[in-house]
Order: sequence, then structure tokens, then C-alpha cells
Amino acid sequence: MCIPSLVLNQFLDGECGVQQNGRTVNRASSPWIAFLHTTDLIFVCSGTLISHNLILTAAHCVTSNSKLVARLGEFMGGEEKTLTVLHDVRESSKHPFFDMITHAFDIAVLELATKVVYTDNIRPICIVWDRSWKRYIDSIQILSGPVRGKPENENDGGNRILDIRRQPPEWCHNYMGTFRENTSSSMICAGDTKSNLCNADSSSPLGAMVVHKKIQRYVQIGIATMNQRCNMPSIYTDVLSHMDFILRAWRYYSKGHSSSESSSAKKSPTNQK
Repeated sequence: MCIPSLVLNQFLDGECGVQQNGRTVNRASSPWIAFLHTTDLIFVCSGTLISHNLILTAAHCVTSNSKLVARLGEFMGGEEKTLTVLHDVRESSKHPFFDMITHAFDIAVLELATKVVYTDNIRPICIVWDRSWKRYIDSIQILSGPVRGKPENENDGGNRILDIRRQPPEWCHNYMGTFRENTSSSMICAGDTKSNLCNADSSSPLGAMVVHKKIQRYVQIGIATMNQRCNMPSIYTDVLSHMDFILRAWRYYSKGHSSSESSSAKKSPTNQK
């Protein structure tokens, strides 16, 4: 199947999906992973860096009474210790139609208080904004995502990248009964008896390598919902199906809106026209 024509930049961030100097990302590394925790260091969720100041995560991770901090630069394969960086989350926007029961619209964008400096171990993941990619993206059957495993030595954080096979939507419906017909087109069913997805953080990314202008880049395709199961398929939010929401938030925060604006004058990116 042919990839859509690449007339303009197809990604939110042109530096995405590769390490510095255009090098292909190591199979075991995920330099875009952000670990989200409270100011009391209580782990909440995972997310992905999608630009210099934005994190993509799941809506179920966002609560009004919890201030979050994003820890970047930690999920790297190999035995070398890497320097992690902390960034406060200034503002969040979760999808207005998020449903905790059906897992529909389980997606959110977080704005960081300070700009992220890209390094070898801190990079943005690729977000495809052009819907003409969807047929090609949907044809990719073997995806991948991060899981936590047993550390092999003192320098090993136990982070692993796992191959995850896409499955027919009815598989998730048969196992869980929450994969409703009216939402299945915006969700992905993936995993099998060997996946052990219960070791994956909720809101962790599901993605795949694609070739863009002769360079392999890692593209985010899904976001894990709370329904991560061992030895059976799990539900992921389909990122491309929610591109309108992501673009609204991206444009809103790119204009320099911040929490310093008066609450009476400030609009949420989810309700702007």
C-alpha cells in the first residue's frame, strides 16, 4: 500500500521520531516517553512528548485536584544512565466527550510550563496530522509499545519495547463487552495471549516505524486506556481519529495562552470555535 504523498511536513514536529542528527531510534529506546507524577512523587500515568511544550496522554490521567510533573529522558534502552529532566505541567485539556465506562475519547493534551530542550534521550514522538495517512496506518498489523520488565542489572530500569499485534475490534468486545459499535472506529484493539499488556502503563503509547523522506521515524498510533489486560487484547485510543482535538489544543497552546490569563477571559482549547 502506498504512503500518502508527502507534499508538506506531515508531523506536528519536524524533529520527531528520530534521535539527533536524524539517526534512527534504537529498537529498545523511547526518548519521547514522559512519566507523569504528582508533586509528591506519586506515579500517575505515562505520556508522550509531541512538541517542545506539549504532552499527549489519556483523559483518565487528568484530574482537577492533582498538579502533575512530567519526567523526561528516562525510558532509554541500554545500560548507560541518562539524565532525566523535570517539567511542571501548567495546563491540561482532556476531550470533552471522555467516557470513563466505555473508554471513548480517552485522550488529553498537557501544556508544560517551560520549553523542552531536545537531546539524544529527549525527543518528540511523531504525530501524523493528515487524515490521508489513516488507510496506511490502519494497515500496519505489528505495532509496538513500552512495558515494564524485570531489571537485568543495576543500570537497567526494566523498560522494554514489546511487539503488539493489531486485532479485529470484535475481539475486545468479546473479552470485555465495552467496545461499543459507535466508538470502535476511534479505538484500536491490540494484543494477544503473549503480550502481557498488564505490565504496560495506562496511557502508554502504541506506535510503529514508518519511512518518511527515506528516514525511519516512530509514529504514535494509539494511547493505552485503563483496560490493559494480561494474556488478552486491550483497548487503545486511536490517535489519528482524534486529530481535530489534538490540532485544536496544539494551535491554542502555540498562540501562547497560559494560566496567567484571567479565568473570565480564558477559553479552553476544547470549546473554541
